[in-house]
Amino acid sequence: MDKNRLWVIGSVLVMVAILALGYVLGIQPQLKSASAARTERLVVEATNAEHALVLAQLKEDFAGIDAVRNELAPLALSVPGGTDMPAFIDQLSALAGQSQVTLNTISVSEPAAYATVAPPVAEAPVADAPPADGVAADAAVAAPVAAAPVATAGVPPVVDSRITAANFASLSVQISIKGDYSRVLDFVNGLQTGSRLFLVSGLTTSVVAAEGAAEGVAPVASGTVDATITGLVYVLVPDAAAGAVAAAG
Repeated sequence: MDKNRLWVIGSVLVMVAILALGYVLGIQPQLKSASAARTERLVVEATNAEHALVLAQLKEDFAGIDAVRNELAPLALSVPGGTDMPAFIDQLSALAGQSQVTLNTISVSEPAAYATVAPPVAEAPVADAPPADGVAADAAVAAPVAAAPVATAGVPPVVDSRITAANFASLSVQISIKGDYSRVLDFVNGLQTGSRLFLVSGLTTSVVAAEGAAEGVAPVASGTVDATITGLVYVLVPDAAAGAVAAAG
């Protein structure tokens, strides 16, 4: 083999080695970088598509925000985010004027943390008593025995896991009014259907005696009554005061 041929073979080997080194050191890293960039671009495009869907949903929801606010407004009046007693007293005064009764006194207790109402427990059926002495056994067997009815537990209370002692409280309220009995009932009805949620737990009335027509004549009962109404109003507890109310309960 002559020297020229050796140079040709050597030159070819050198070029192959240069190409291989160029691919390994230059082209392959660039291909990897391009592949990584393409993958990252696909991820970004998918993320952007998800954000676009969320943005479109937010725009659709925001379009109906006025309706939501209109729905929330009476709920906020019904169960406010604080005791809001001045507004409640104004409501009672206005209701007394509409019902034509006299508002005597209003007393409000300290807030008490909400407690979940336990459902009533059904009573167990009572076992039948054994037959008395002297009663024929065959007669006892022949006569069908009716099954004892099981006492129902009543309607279970409505509960919501979102309402807890940490975010809900109640205030006991006692209201004393005076007026015609039918007007008193109008006042109670307005109290139960007013803007502030009020749970009436008790109502007591006593007839107001009229003054005697003449000296020595026993007074007769008038149509006027003194009424005492007890019940509860409710409050959404702010986060800052939630711990204090829960501890007080």
